[in-house]
Amino acid sequence: MLFFRFLSYLPFGILYALADFLYLITFYVIGYRKKVVVMNLKNAFPEKNDTEIAQLTKGFYRNLCDTIVETLKLLTISGKELENMVEVRGMEQLLSYHEQNEVILILSNHLNCWEIIPPRTIQSGIPCDVIYKPLSNKFFDKLMFTIRSRFGIQPIPMKQTLREVIKKKGQSRILGIISDQAAETPEVAHWTTFLNQETDFFTGTEKMARSFNYPVVYGELIRKKRGSYILNYSTLIERPYSNIAQGEITEAYVKALERSIKENPSDWLWSHRRFKHKRV
Repeated sequence: MLFFRFLSYLPFGILYALADFLYLITFYVIGYRKKVVVMNLKNAFPEKNDTEIAQLTKGFYRNLCDTIVETLKLLTISGKELENMVEVRGMEQLLSYHEQNEVILILSNHLNCWEIIPPRTIQSGIPCDVIYKPLSNKFFDKLMFTIRSRFGIQPIPMKQTLREVIKKKGQSRILGIISDQAAETPEVAHWTTFLNQETDFFTGTEKMARSFNYPVVYGELIRKKRGSYILNYSTLIERPYSNIAQGEITEAYVKALERSIKENPSDWLWSHRRFKHKRV
């Protein structure tokens, strides 16, 4: 832990130089999950030729390595550095919900350095809980918990979500969820066409929104240039939910996510096995 903390104190210029070196290792030497990345990109963008896929693949590895060092920097980054790094748009709507004493469901994704989103958002003054899936490696799970719990953020293991929601009923806050992972139980998932593939999405977020009438907001991190981002918030779907069909909240998220990915394809986490499940 001390070694990573030491690295996190390095200025961004040196960290990005480290990211450039990591890119050479992960892409040219190790080839980290390269077959999975290329397969995912080809399936998602069948209209693109081999040259275009190769360009997207290289872009993905560059983004991945930047994400690694930016996540590491979060161990010691200051509030001022965060403000300079990330411009927030759409915060007025979140503050309006907060003033009405509501719990705000924020659905985000694995675009760019997603770990930046909670610490930058909590600077608005709204308390923030983040749902996470514990890592199997205890050291890295502890490291990520340390990063995620800075600035007063409360990380909540996925399996404890409902208990915490009930426990904190009536307390206005943000509940942040990364929603583009494969469903743990695909047999009861919401299935839809996503990036030209039949894909499963977990339904827990929609059930929570409907059960507690939470507003649902889409959080999108967009890179302006290296080390500079826009965090854009927009209401995903309007209430009352009784007027919309089951699955429409999830569909609204899927469409927003697909648009974000198509606008900046290399910025998504193509190395994870998002499409591993098949509908029975």
